[in-house]
Amino acid sequence: MALGNERRQYPRVSLTHVTVEVYDSAGQPDKPEFCFIINVSENGMLFKTESHTGDYAENKRVRLTFTLPDNNIIIRTDAVIIHIRETELSEYVGAQFKNLGSTEQRFLRDFVQKSLQ
Repeated sequence: MALGNERRQYPRVSLTHVTVEVYDSAGQPDKPEFCFIINVSENGMLFKTESHTGDYAENKRVRLTFTLPDNNIIIRTDAVIIHIRETELSEYVGAQFKNLGSTEQRFLRDFVQKSLQ
């Protein structure tokens, strides 16, 4: 479903002041990174990190935990990094969700559709 100039299969909605906890693929809780979500769809997200540690690379698997605004639904999912855009101050990381449960996908779809109205 494409809206306006949107060519993606899954429309994205912008978020402000919403964070995602990013863990390594094993989900080790000892050092998650807290990043701001730039936008989200039912299939993935773009988040911003200011760490510049080089921890992110294309095809790297990560584990994400975030809460959808307004309903406090917690989403936990594996993801794969599909692109990285670096700026002087930040890295913007695009991640595609993997192994997302059908209930979580429905919550995301409903959230996106409601946000686009």
